[in-house]
Amino acid sequence: MGSPDTASPDTRAPRRVRAIVALGVAAPMLIAALLLSADGWRSDAHGAFLSRVLFALDRGQLELLGFEYPPLPFLMLLPWPTITWALVLGALACGSLAWLVTDDCTERRTIVPLIMLVSVLWTPIGMYFVAGNFNEGVGLAALYVGWRHYRRWWSTRRTIHGLYTGLWLGLAFYTSPLGLALGLVAGAVLPIIFPRLQIPPFASQLVLLVFPGLATTATWAYLSWVFTGRVAFPFTPWQAMSPGTATILAWSLAYIAVSLLALRRANLATLGVLLPLVLLGGANAVGWHFSLGFAVLLLTLVAIVAMPRDLARPARVLIAGVAIIQAIAAWWLVPWPTRTADDAIARAVATALASAPSRSVLIDDRWADRMLKWVPSMAPYLTTRDTGFEFAVASPRETVMYVLATPDDDGLTLDADVRPPPGFERSWNWGGYTLFRRLDAQPLQVRYDAVLDVPRPGSR
Repeated sequence: MGSPDTASPDTRAPRRVRAIVALGVAAPMLIAALLLSADGWRSDAHGAFLSRVLFALDRGQLELLGFEYPPLPFLMLLPWPTITWALVLGALACGSLAWLVTDDCTERRTIVPLIMLVSVLWTPIGMYFVAGNFNEGVGLAALYVGWRHYRRWWSTRRTIHGLYTGLWLGLAFYTSPLGLALGLVAGAVLPIIFPRLQIPPFASQLVLLVFPGLATTATWAYLSWVFTGRVAFPFTPWQAMSPGTATILAWSLAYIAVSLLALRRANLATLGVLLPLVLLGGANAVGWHFSLGFAVLLLTLVAIVAMPRDLARPARVLIAGVAIIQAIAAWWLVPWPTRTADDAIARAVATALASAPSRSVLIDDRWADRMLKWVPSMAPYLTTRDTGFEFAVASPRETVMYVLATPDDDGLTLDADVRPPPGFERSWNWGGYTLFRRLDAQPLQVRYDAVLDVPRPGSR
């Protein structure tokens, strides 16, 4: 995003140094994330990924993933669909960022880029990101690798770096919808606005940059149509909303400082530092949602790329100081992720139903994400995506042993939140979850004491 003359493309930190830094940054975050998980906290995003992967594996048909977006995180969870593996992937993504940022420290002969990165990661904002959005972490790592090749392309004009840029930015689209927008901007808009190459070399480089992103988008559109009968819109339904621009900027003080310093050197290339902020605002408008951690880390990485190598020492100290102050403010103002009473209830219900026979619990999974994110297996459930769901709704006594109505159910499942289905009786009602048991079925016990030790809202 900065001037091409401010980066040395061949500068590398020793591999051992990069490994030590990456491990030092990622290990504390992984330990903290595992402790959060053991305490009973799980993000909606991780729960959505895991429940959908478990559904496909339990049914023995990977196509039942339905090509939901984003596809790459689902595939990464297939070998080991557990929350532990999701947390490990998130920590690996952040360790990869630290590995790459170490090179920026070497290029600029300053530790400021690493301070900027850690000032976001080692805060509650970073913990929400690592412990709850491994897909965004993988996407950011891919974006950052692409940006580094993009910078080398400007500096060296070597074709291979243009190709690598397109490939990595195209890969980022498979982890986050913002990868498409950022990839196309980096590949198409910036070279046009800031021309350095002459035609035909410019045209060939432009094709190398844009084609991988367009190819991944076309592949996604085709495969989603084959498997689902429609072109699935790339968005994440479990991320209900994104932070506003004012909130993002409030936690991106280092980005603001670097942007002001970069814009003092009035040229078109330095304006590129503002484009990611514009894209984040545009993503909000079209429904491409993202977390606060993703937005702040994205702008922080942009600031690291844009920071000139010849920045004076006082300016470096200023940027580092701003980053540290922001980290202290985050620890003071941003609450630590904690389990809630609603999650404790949902987890207790999921644990009780885990002992039910295969496909014996009728559930409308479109209204049960809060509970399903805790299930160790989807085998006990008969869902809207299963063959025979409509028949089970029409004749539950002949097909299932239990019917579960969830707190936010609209009554689609047999109006079970209003009255028991024929041949069933109410087994229990707790926290808005109502379980109806067929008269000849075994009772399923739920732990009513599951929320006794859960902190109440407002406690730290």
